[in-house]
Amino acid sequence: MNSKEKNQVIRRVSKYILEHKLLFATTMVLACLMTTLAVFVPTVIQEVLDEIFDSEKFSNEFLFQGILTIGIMFFLKEILNCLRIRANNKLEQKVIFKIRKDLHDKLLDLPISFYDRRKSGEIASRVVEDVQNVERAILDGTEQGVIAFLTLGGVTTMMFLQEPRLAFLVFLPLPILVVLGFNYAKISKRNWKAVREASGELNSLLVEDIQGNRLIQAFALKSRERTKFDATGKQLEKRSLEAMYRWSIQGPGASFLSSLGILGVVGMGAYLLKTEPTFTSGKFFAFLLYANMFYEPVRQLVSINNLIAAGKASGERVFEILDTPVEIINHKTPKAFPGNINKIHFEKVSFSYGEATPIINDLSFSIPEGSTTALVGPTGAGKSTTANLLLRYYDVTSGKISIGNTDLRKIDLTYLRQNIGLVSQDPFLFDASIRENLLLAKPTAEEKEIWKSLEMASALDFVKALPLKENTVIGERGVRLSMGEKQRLTLARALLKDPPVIILDEATASVDVETERYIQNALENLVRGRTTLIIAHRLSTIRNADQILFLEGGKLVEKGSHAELIKLGGRYSKFCLYQENLLTR
Repeated sequence: MNSKEKNQVIRRVSKYILEHKLLFATTMVLACLMTTLAVFVPTVIQEVLDEIFDSEKFSNEFLFQGILTIGIMFFLKEILNCLRIRANNKLEQKVIFKIRKDLHDKLLDLPISFYDRRKSGEIASRVVEDVQNVERAILDGTEQGVIAFLTLGGVTTMMFLQEPRLAFLVFLPLPILVVLGFNYAKISKRNWKAVREASGELNSLLVEDIQGNRLIQAFALKSRERTKFDATGKQLEKRSLEAMYRWSIQGPGASFLSSLGILGVVGMGAYLLKTEPTFTSGKFFAFLLYANMFYEPVRQLVSINNLIAAGKASGERVFEILDTPVEIINHKTPKAFPGNINKIHFEKVSFSYGEATPIINDLSFSIPEGSTTALVGPTGAGKSTTANLLLRYYDVTSGKISIGNTDLRKIDLTYLRQNIGLVSQDPFLFDASIRENLLLAKPTAEEKEIWKSLEMASALDFVKALPLKENTVIGERGVRLSMGEKQRLTLARALLKDPPVIILDEATASVDVETERYIQNALENLVRGRTTLIIAHRLSTIRNADQILFLEGGKLVEKGSHAELIKLGGRYSKFCLYQENLLTR
């Protein structure tokens, strides 16, 4: 990241902060008041000490008043600090929430291709950890920086007013501290970027292990996963230590240089105390306090450099997602399909991922309204890709897909997907009750509609047998149900949605023959009167389709009904023969 990009990260996060101007201003005002009080405390201490050491002026009353005044100043300073911390925390959480919300909204808008190239754990790491890092760096860095600069300005003024010669000694180590600080910031940024990347890798591995726990158990992969975790964890440990070790040199080094300045003040101050009557013990003590106060914000500014270096590395990862272009552009008109609303037509459609070989090549076919079309072919023929193009998970590379004579790209995405029901091979259910999962399809559905959809999906009996019936919580991805039960629930959800167009993507591929009979009955209910696209290998699912398209290498090689293609004796006929041989074994 060059200096322009670094400044852009700060500027963009600052916009989020300035959305809450009143809170930010409150934080800064409280910080200024707190710092002002802190700067005047040593001067009050000086007056009290000078009074104590001057036996002629000393009085118990003055001592009491002086101690009380200093105590009140300390108390007010901490009250202001408490209010500042609260205002800062509130602002911090509002900014974090807004950035995370923008990230989440963007992630929902990004196309499937974005997720094809990234690990889910790595994305989660950016939303949770990186957002917090970048916000803390900019907001806390700004606030602490303001306090540090105000303290430096106030303390410097007071020191030069009291004794310029001692002030000069305090300033001597400053140029070296500044050079070391900037040098450290450059190296630290690279180190912290490596830490964030390693942390994202570890998060990805954790999510993968959690999601794939059953597979890990089934294939006895615990040892393998432990080895992977150890290697990834060690890499994060190594990179974190590299970043921290640098600070282990920088921090003590800066502290030592600061102590040299204070040592100079002690030596010169003791000399002045003995040789100059106007240089009092109270002034000497106050100057030591000011010298210590001077180096504290200097060390803090170096620390802020470290904080900002880590924040910029996180900011790069956060804004990479926010800046990712939404490849699927949503044209929000028209919302209604003109003409025959359920007729689907592919016209010389080709599709490829980037510069790769086309997965779909010059594909043309039509699905008349209310009819069923089955896509058949070997693995990698482009069947599921065809369904993905119809859902507009991807846009065609060339050619056109239309519904009701309207180009898919000109139809509002939400409206398009509301009118298409999808039942896939891998049914996805949320960690919620059966009722809540079904209501995703139709939030306003009445009780009788829910039970009707369950009955039509052949899911009524097993749902009624559950302890809490439709209110039973089914676990993450429906883990407490069998594959057949999950598939029937997704069918019930599609039936409740009642869309004019249905896509069945290997809906019976993962179930046994007995369960398939239940699902087959549900499928018949689902496709009745709807425009349907079926992707399947099993003859029971495709033989009754109005037309069957045999795809190979992304091209349409045969087209017709089951009887017509069997009579043709081509690729489909051989496919059916192979299926029948498998069943008779």
